[in-house]
Amino acid sequence: MTVINQVKNSEDLLAYINGWQPPTIDDAERVPTGDMPGDKVQIEAGHIQKANLIMPSLLERLAMTFSEGDHKRAVVTVHGGSGVGKSETGALLAFYLNELGIGTYVLSGDNYPYRIPMYNDAERQRVFRDGGVKGLVEADLMTKEVKETLFSLWSDETDPAPDMVARYPWLETYQTKGSEALNAYLGSPKEIDFDKINGIIAEFKDGKEALMLKRMGRTEDELWYDQVDFSNKQVLIIEWTHGNNQNLQGIDVPILLNSTPEETLAHRKSRNRDGKTDSAFTTMVLGLEQKKLMNQASDRVIIVTKDCHIIDYDQFRAMMGMGNLGIGPMLNAYPDSIGGTMAEIRCLMDNVAIDGSFESFYILPSIFNTDLDRGFSVIDYNINETYGSTTDFDALKNKGIDLKFDFILNHASVLSEQFQDIVKNGQQSVYADFFINWNKFWDGYGEMTEEGYIQPNPEYIEQMFFRKPGLPILNVRMPDGEEVPYWNTFYQEVRYSEVDPVTLTSTLNMQYSTATAICQMVNSQLATGIKPGDMDFGNYQDYKNVVVAYMESQRRYLGQMDLNIESPLVWEFYEDTLSKLAAYGAKIVRLDAFAYAPKMPGKKNFLNEPDTWDLLAKVKELADQYQLTLLPEIHASYAEGTHRQIAKQGFMTYDFFLPGLLIDAIERQTSSVLSRWMKEIIDENIKTVNMLGCHDGIPLLDLKGLLQDDEIQNLIDTVVGRGGYVKDLHGKKNIYYQVNATYYSALGEDDKKMLLARAVQMFTPGKPQVWYLDLFAGKNDHAAVEAAGPGGHKEINRTNIRLDEAMNKLNEPIVQEQLRLLKFRKESPAFNPKAEITIETPSDSNLIITWRYEGHEAKLEADFATLDYNIIEK
Repeated sequence: MTVINQVKNSEDLLAYINGWQPPTIDDAERVPTGDMPGDKVQIEAGHIQKANLIMPSLLERLAMTFSEGDHKRAVVTVHGGSGVGKSETGALLAFYLNELGIGTYVLSGDNYPYRIPMYNDAERQRVFRDGGVKGLVEADLMTKEVKETLFSLWSDETDPAPDMVARYPWLETYQTKGSEALNAYLGSPKEIDFDKINGIIAEFKDGKEALMLKRMGRTEDELWYDQVDFSNKQVLIIEWTHGNNQNLQGIDVPILLNSTPEETLAHRKSRNRDGKTDSAFTTMVLGLEQKKLMNQASDRVIIVTKDCHIIDYDQFRAMMGMGNLGIGPMLNAYPDSIGGTMAEIRCLMDNVAIDGSFESFYILPSIFNTDLDRGFSVIDYNINETYGSTTDFDALKNKGIDLKFDFILNHASVLSEQFQDIVKNGQQSVYADFFINWNKFWDGYGEMTEEGYIQPNPEYIEQMFFRKPGLPILNVRMPDGEEVPYWNTFYQEVRYSEVDPVTLTSTLNMQYSTATAICQMVNSQLATGIKPGDMDFGNYQDYKNVVVAYMESQRRYLGQMDLNIESPLVWEFYEDTLSKLAAYGAKIVRLDAFAYAPKMPGKKNFLNEPDTWDLLAKVKELADQYQLTLLPEIHASYAEGTHRQIAKQGFMTYDFFLPGLLIDAIERQTSSVLSRWMKEIIDENIKTVNMLGCHDGIPLLDLKGLLQDDEIQNLIDTVVGRGGYVKDLHGKKNIYYQVNATYYSALGEDDKKMLLARAVQMFTPGKPQVWYLDLFAGKNDHAAVEAAGPGGHKEINRTNIRLDEAMNKLNEPIVQEQLRLLKFRKESPAFNPKAEITIETPSDSNLIITWRYEGHEAKLEADFATLDYNIIEK
């Protein structure tokens, strides 16, 4: 047993690490190198300095790993761009560990692509060019002249060169689409045999004493396998560019040797392993690899700079120009909320009165290709051309405004490509398991009914929460007539088309007069909502079966189908979507309905534990690649503590408590509960996005545990008395979900109350989100609710505004004061994510909130009795 295994407490560990001294290297030949044939390893003073710097942190991490449970072995990766010294540093670390009696082997990840380097480089170029050509075709830019020019560029290998775009503007599309295709290939399972290397890691950790390892040199005759003795090895060091790739499993200590693409290219030139090291294509590959390395970094990685310093993740982000998410104000609106399009909203935001007020913009999901639920039933995440284009996103980014989008993890529209493929091809569809086949899911946990679906045994669904009466099933008719039930948590609608005599005559071989009579009978019943199988065919009963069968074969669906998170295709869809949102300019991605996604017989189908957290962790790995901050959206009472659980998992969370607490504080003239909640945010370091109003209602269920039930009821009575609507939780009494009202109307349409609420929000810890209708002091829209019909209560707070109306409102004092508060929050240096925030309550009705950062101070003095506030800046 080595010394490091015997370390039992942190003090002993610290003493051990502080006492460690690097051994003298008299002969570099003694240093074990990686196992890639022909790889050149030249250990220099800089490599030794870097390894010496890393060792104390590595020893600490290894000691922690060995002390956890039954861990006997650990896997370390040394990763980074080409030429950063991975081979040399990995070799030195292995040498040091072996000298300490910790048996270590160095494995080169470059042995595990599917193709030898020369063929893999050719495949990379093929993928790039294929993607570029497809992009030209899709954009209708592929002409004979373009083809001939492109062939010439291919011959010169200048097709990836950015400076060629000025001569050939169409080349921008080619390079963009080609780069996207290449990016999807680099470091992916298409390029690398991750199953093989993951198998080696698993066998190593399982204690296997001999492993068969692959050897791949630079030519075809340098490809074989060796059996390697691991009987005395405790540590496996993998030196490899992709050492922290999401597809790699079982890594205990990832070490990133950071460098810029320019530094990497300079080193490649000095080594000149492959030739053409400074080509446009190589430069592009290095840039894409650099972005992947940046995106794969996290707090768990030991990060070492080129000039030999260990830095934390925040320092790394700043060094690489990634920046941290700001906490400035965020506008929230539908793409058609103001003027009808994104272009109109941009026009408003360019107005001098509002320009500079917002750091971010949360665009609701009707900006995508959607069909129902005002955007929350997504067909695909392409831009809805009715409302906007990527040009709008680019214009916002050029103004320094980052974006927030929704990603619905639990479901997709039945009009999605995947579901429509099932409707077309039935169980032969490649997407047959993309959604949850109800009967497959419940096989062995219930009894098959006469209707063709499994009724789960009571003990397996007693904890399940269904949002509508009955089982959440939508029966889908396959092309062969089979009815297959799929899990459908949210909205569903089955539509039948009217029949006409010509179709029935030609399709079902009946007489025209008979077909005419049947059509009149059937269509009149269809108009009243009667389903085909329940219709009365009168004197034409003999034709019922064939007509009903025809109508069922033609039925169409609307709704949102639950995704099967056990399907690899769903995870490909997840990654593709996050990549697309990042390309649009997203910084924050709101995870809608995520808590419904993990399902298991006998467990809850809402916020399963630990399944929900496992899901979020996997999604976060994908999101980290694209520098996206995830914001899981979930409503739960304060007493349940779900907000704390989300925060402990490292995610931002919604402050669904602030809207109700502010109304309560204003109406009862007390800051006691509100201030207590703010202190909790600070003390427990909870990262929040807060709001007053939003596209949903004012949350009330969330307040249980913060306010007494009678206080919540008084709050409900007040808002309803001012014209709001109560929505309970799916028919359950006394479990209040939300009140639907504009925030201005909820406050009695009182300007002073609205401005006090906004001022407090601007000083509340977190990132403030501003509903567009609140900004313009919007009032309850009862006409919109009536026009929307049953279930249209949310339209009370979703009134679209004409652009000229919005422009005129910019002159109103209540709007101007809110914009002043927004600009102050955005511009004052005191509002920093690392600021010190203090909460004081000199009296029950008074609240003082102070932000301090690097000598700057911003203070709010609020009085809930007089509705006055004062802002002091130093």
